[in-house]
Amino acid sequence: MNDGGYRASRTRMDLPAAKALVRIMQDATNGETVVAPMLGGSVPMYIFEDLGLPWIGVPIVNYDNHQHSADENLRLGNFWQGIETYAALLAGLDW
Repeated sequence: MNDGGYRASRTRMDLPAAKALVRIMQDATNGETVVAPMLGGSVPMYIFEDLGLPWIGVPIVNYDNHQHSADENLRLGNFWQGIETYAALLAGLDW
């Protein structure tokens, strides 16, 4: 790790867990899910990678949320849709 932050990390999209998550989200959104294999940002997910655990982010914020600024926001519609998204994800997982 350098003095300015931490290293990037990502999970392969061809793993069974990633394929299952994409399928669940596509089913829950009638095929409207956007799959972005890489996103920028400062999220220390390398910790999970170091533990040998795959991780997949499922963001729910609006595109213009102004993250980390004085007017950061989350629209209520995105919040409620996020609740439905995570409910569909949890219900669709094979535990």
